[in-house]
Amino acid sequence: MEKNDLVGDALKIVPPEYVPLLYQGKLLRNDTSGSTGKCLEVYWKKEDYMRSMFSLWFYRKKFYGIQPWHKRCRFYTMAVPGEKEPLSRVEENALTFSKNNLTEQRMVEIYCEMLEFEPVWMILQPSVAELLCMVKAQYELPEISSLRYIEMTGEELTDKLRERLRDAFHCQVANQYGANEVNSIAYECPKGHLHCMEDNVKVEILDDEGNVVEDGTTGNIYVTTLHNHAMPFDHYGIGDVGRLEKNTCDCGHKGKILHLESGRKATWVQLKDGSRITPYVFVRAIDCLNVQYDNCIWQFQIIQEDFDRFTIHLVVDEKIPELCEKFVQYIGDERLKKASYEFVFSKGLFPDLTGKRSYFKPMERRG
Repeated sequence: MEKNDLVGDALKIVPPEYVPLLYQGKLLRNDTSGSTGKCLEVYWKKEDYMRSMFSLWFYRKKFYGIQPWHKRCRFYTMAVPGEKEPLSRVEENALTFSKNNLTEQRMVEIYCEMLEFEPVWMILQPSVAELLCMVKAQYELPEISSLRYIEMTGEELTDKLRERLRDAFHCQVANQYGANEVNSIAYECPKGHLHCMEDNVKVEILDDEGNVVEDGTTGNIYVTTLHNHAMPFDHYGIGDVGRLEKNTCDCGHKGKILHLESGRKATWVQLKDGSRITPYVFVRAIDCLNVQYDNCIWQFQIIQEDFDRFTIHLVVDEKIPELCEKFVQYIGDERLKKASYEFVFSKGLFPDLTGKRSYFKPMERRG
């Protein structure tokens, strides 16, 4: 099963007994963020979702002493559809921030809010973590003394960024590899190994013909959910490349070790004043449109041609006259709202997205 098979028709894998629950609003909706460039509705039964998270919470506690009630900070793509996205929100024991319009000034404000909130841990995307490290160093901001652990997810974590985080915050840093369709796929132990979460998913490596390869052989990563009965993703191509290794680690985790050969690399929107922001500002605009127009966008790709000029490729269910205007309206950065946008509509899925962050192609460097 590939994501292309489900885009625009994801509900076809919902078993008949779950369809009434879906239309009664009794299932959790946890869509893919669109960061792959392919938008997909994802539904869970609440009890199944909680079971799927049990292994991750177990190892968070075992390895890093993190409990569900510990205060945490995280970033989200969209909390409220439309233009009026709250900059930050408090959710029980969590302080959450919008990834919309993460300017340098806003990152300083966020850091100060974190200092006041005193989180024990944070969940970050590497691109956001880079911005936090930058403003802390540039403005000589104090350490967050309460912080004990940072969990990285959503993009590729480089060794260089890992060391920057450790130097900046003097806390433990671990990588968590997952997808909204199945939740956690692999989790990093203190020995530095990314262990498959075999109580939550079955992980297989297949060659290009769909055959399972031996451990140690690089191939395409496929997962089968053990808990999402509302949408039973079976032998589902996650879009990444990697290899499995037999577990020789003495950390106590029994899952095989997963080596990722490619991941979602952090890229940036470059602005004329020399600043840069994350392309999540565009992902949120797409998410808002899909909420307003019933998942009208199936796939997208954004190309930065110049500082103030972008080409937007869209695959849509049906062409909506005001779609282009609404896209610009939902962009959270005022400078980007003033840019020039050329929209190109396609009838079928375009196959050239290779890599989890290639939905955005940055401007080529000059000089």
